[in-house]
Amino acid sequence: LTRAGLEVVENGSALLQQYDELRESVNNLSGDVSGIVRVGVPPSFGTRRLLPVIRDFYARYPDIQIALSLLTVRKQETFVEQGLDIGIIIVPVLKDASYVAIPLAGAPQALVASPAYLKRHGRIRTPQDLIGHNCLVNWNKSPTGIWNFTGPDGPVSVRAHGSLRSDFGDALKEAALAGLGVSMHPYYMIAEEIEQGLLKVVLPDYEPSALDVYAIHSSRKNMPMRVQLFVEFLKEWAKTPKAWSKLT
Repeated sequence: LTRAGLEVVENGSALLQQYDELRESVNNLSGDVSGIVRVGVPPSFGTRRLLPVIRDFYARYPDIQIALSLLTVRKQETFVEQGLDIGIIIVPVLKDASYVAIPLAGAPQALVASPAYLKRHGRIRTPQDLIGHNCLVNWNKSPTGIWNFTGPDGPVSVRAHGSLRSDFGDALKEAALAGLGVSMHPYYMIAEEIEQGLLKVVLPDYEPSALDVYAIHSSRKNMPMRVQLFVEFLKEWAKTPKAWSKLT
């Protein structure tokens, strides 16, 4: 590139951002809030829990569109670079970062198996019993295969082994429903299946390490109004306790 070309590359993105902010401020003054809010979210949470929120948001702001994209924990630090306005992340501990994080709900986990699997392989009484069972491990959440619990006598850990590993939680849940083994999931993924008796909670006296749901967004001051409106809507939604955010 020539020196002129380098100058364009270095300053072009800033100029585009300033243009977007100017256009947004003009729209805000005219009362015409529209456009696209790009939201990254884990697939199961997006499908089961976020879509009803988007439906209610659209009823209030019909001119604002929501574009959903896959956002994994490993890519949460770069959600802005991915072109996302907001990210929904589900993590055990929130790391220090440059983004703003808004707590939305708790996400306790449960260890589950199908009634058919438990009938074939017997009752599981302690975490150590899992060593003799087919454990379906999510390597995204447990890359070393270690499952952590808090039981009557305090923390306990066990290394889970099995015939199926995946970084796709829905696949592991379907495998558990099919009777392939024991899996661990956030309660928001399996609340209905437990209620219907399709899955049984294993080791109810041992609580797996919990997760929390956050909405994250850029810390820059001039956030587009459409994004601000969705953030405020999420905050409003978070005030109501969720049935899937606690174990029953």
